[in-house]
Amino acid sequence: MEDVIAAKFGPPVWMGDQIRRDPLLDRLDAALMHRLTLVQAPAGYGKTSILAQWRGRLAQRSVRAVWLALERDDCDLKRLVRYLLRAVRGEGGAADAPALAADLPPRAALSAVVNELAGEEGPLVLILDDLHHAQGEGVADFLQALIRLAPPNCHFVLASRDYPRLGQSVLAAEEQLLEITAHDLRFSLREAESLLARAGRPLAADDVDRILHRTEGWPIALQLTSLSLKRGIGQERLIAQSGGSGTDLARYLSEQVLMALPDEVREVVIRTALLDRLTGDLVNLLCDRHDGWLVLERLEQQGVFLTSMGPDRREYRYHQLFAEYLRDRLERSDGRLFAALQSRAADWFSQRGQVAEAVAHAIPAGDDTRLAEILEEAGGWRLIPLGLQGVLERGLARLSGALVHTRPRLVLAHVYLLMKQGELGAARVAFDAFAQRADETALSADLRTEIRVVGDTLTDYENQPVTFDDLLAREALLRKLPANDHLILANINETLAAKYFEGGWLERALQPTLTAREHYRAFGSLYSDIFTRFLEARIKRAQGRLKEAEAILKAARQDIVENFGDHSDLAANCNAFLAELLYEQDRVSEARELLAWALPHMEQSDGWVDVYAVAYFTEARALAGDGAFDEAWNTIARARRTAARRRLRQLELLADISEVELHLIHGTGLDAAAMAAEAAGIDALADMMMADSPFYRPVAVAASLCRVKLRLLDGATGAAMAELARLRTWADQRGAGRLLIDVNILAAFGHRATGSPEEARTCFDEAVGIAMFQNIVRPFVEARRFVQAGLDAAMADGAEVDRFRGQFLKSLAKSLAACRNNITAPGLFNEAEAEVLFLLCQGHSNKEIARLIGMSPDTVKYRLKSLFRKIGVSKRRDAVRVSAERGLIPTRGAWPARNAVAEEAHSD
Repeated sequence: MEDVIAAKFGPPVWMGDQIRRDPLLDRLDAALMHRLTLVQAPAGYGKTSILAQWRGRLAQRSVRAVWLALERDDCDLKRLVRYLLRAVRGEGGAADAPALAADLPPRAALSAVVNELAGEEGPLVLILDDLHHAQGEGVADFLQALIRLAPPNCHFVLASRDYPRLGQSVLAAEEQLLEITAHDLRFSLREAESLLARAGRPLAADDVDRILHRTEGWPIALQLTSLSLKRGIGQERLIAQSGGSGTDLARYLSEQVLMALPDEVREVVIRTALLDRLTGDLVNLLCDRHDGWLVLERLEQQGVFLTSMGPDRREYRYHQLFAEYLRDRLERSDGRLFAALQSRAADWFSQRGQVAEAVAHAIPAGDDTRLAEILEEAGGWRLIPLGLQGVLERGLARLSGALVHTRPRLVLAHVYLLMKQGELGAARVAFDAFAQRADETALSADLRTEIRVVGDTLTDYENQPVTFDDLLAREALLRKLPANDHLILANINETLAAKYFEGGWLERALQPTLTAREHYRAFGSLYSDIFTRFLEARIKRAQGRLKEAEAILKAARQDIVENFGDHSDLAANCNAFLAELLYEQDRVSEARELLAWALPHMEQSDGWVDVYAVAYFTEARALAGDGAFDEAWNTIARARRTAARRRLRQLELLADISEVELHLIHGTGLDAAAMAAEAAGIDALADMMMADSPFYRPVAVAASLCRVKLRLLDGATGAAMAELARLRTWADQRGAGRLLIDVNILAAFGHRATGSPEEARTCFDEAVGIAMFQNIVRPFVEARRFVQAGLDAAMADGAEVDRFRGQFLKSLAKSLAACRNNITAPGLFNEAEAEVLFLLCQGHSNKEIARLIGMSPDTVKYRLKSLFRKIGVSKRRDAVRVSAERGLIPTRGAWPARNAVAEEAHSD
């Protein structure tokens, strides 16, 4: 051993200060209870680092740990045996030990090592690092025999990039095998934070999480990232690369991994790294082989960052950073082969209907015509309801307008994408131009049906009114379509159901909704299935069945989070519909929490009239209920801006009605509400209820309810009751239970005003009966001007009220009181405004108020304008009345010095 390398008997000295990994060290402690511990992972996973830490830990516990770092020369068995003996004997025993003959047979060499190990009294750990280097003839058999024959106090810990064959199956059966893999060696979030913090440049928690996700916890990539931080690389670039500079990572992968592979294996790895998921068939495809599955098994064992995707080993994947490096290398070194392999993969996936994968490979292949063919063959616009909108967007973005223009389904796809992006004006122009060309062209009946489907969908997005006859025509079309075209059938049924729902035909809407869902499920579109659940929940809510609607939406939200993410467009839409239900159950804080993220997200993404109306107006009502009137008006203004930007006339009209409702709900002056109603054209909108198929039935219903409230407050009770009778008949015919709650609340108020207490009691009881088992509270709270007398009478009945009804009535009373307290909470007026209001309510003129509190008349006038704006009135007498109704008048003695003067003046 005159050429002995002493450095092989200990960890590398260059390792420096490493991140301490206590959880992993604790796992390694179990090696003392196992015969063999195998630490197997590709390069850069910190195998040597963690074993060095553990060796130091053993030394502190007086456990002897022998280290031997193996090199390529150690594949010679005789050389390996000599090093093993030197390692076991240690420096102190090396000189006195007998020399090992150079020609000693393997069996004798094995005996020599075993006998040497037998001299140890306490536990002995033998660590062999970089075992993959020692793959010579006879080495595996020697080590397997050594592990089997060594004394019981010996424990072997082997670190390798490859997966060695050392009789592990037998050891595993005897519970004498401990395996630590790349999955175990990945850095945790805490470890990544500690490592990156050493660079001296703090990173946000989200940035660290993104870096960890991209590197998949690969220690060397994180170390290179830390190095880049120290070098001052920009943060955005750093997060995008997440593995250090491209040069560092490329050099590491080239030197430590790629160049260490045999030429044939290297070629297979470079070609197959083009794919995100690998199978044996794909290896055969890209490498012109017939043994793809065996190749994958070997690659997994050889430490090239390839891991199986499941226990059945039917799919594999490379580490994403390794794969990206290899793709870039191939594209730079042989662009023609790169494009050819990508094209080959694109065709393979396209033939099997795997559109997302086909497009992902067709784009870098650079063949736009083939890319267009793949998208056209996959159905073009049909990809969107299949949940593949992103795939379609990426594909069309690479194609010229002239190429898209020649393919009808791609033109329809372009129109559909514009719809989903909120560009309804551009979508209408593009569709009408295409439809005109289509009328002059010989097209198949199937393609003309598709054009009609996309056109109907555009009409729905634009929220254009349709007549009942139009809907019957759509039903007739359904009977003519082939039963196996699930997408077309699903789409037509869904739009039919949406229009029936909007028209108020709730029962007629439910069946096509469920039919559409069956068809979507038949071709596996969870994305579109979710929309049918939104619609079903809306129908249930309109029927007054909030609990069922809530259950539907919660189940939908779980599927959305699991499959599309909790910050997807679908999640935002679901949050909006769920927030409305929670709000109506008086769970206001929960509703606002959902809308806090969903509403801003929806303003920047896809949406339609229903979901926008629910989100904006639930938020506005909740804000006003908390006394935040300015924020409520701002929310309605946001709704108007969205309506203008997306050309949604119905949303604009609903925003106008919502503004009038806020005046009425929260006790502002009747004059202000009447002015807002006149500006909104409430009478014309409410009169639409008389038509069989009004342009916008939801607008007509909302406007009619609004006009009823105005008439009841203005004393026009007869006209109000007549309108309520029409609304009741309409709601009864359609099973609109939620609307019947509003109608009965207002009818009870009207009957009481006309001296019919029994009829009032009956109507109020009916409203409570519909609401109480669904916990529908908020309609009563918002109609408290009309509810309080009926509630007082109902609670006065005492023994006549059953237990459940009594509990519900108590909850109503509590919610009404809480809302009143919110609106009259301190802080609505500043001190100067409150003082002016007190004197105003005492009957003083502006000049008298100015003299009493030492202000100029102009300042008093300014204070009054501020007061009027905050409580929504425009006249002095309304300010006094509303202040009294809402308990806003300050008590006497709030301002002692000045109020004494005021009281004296008043007494005079």
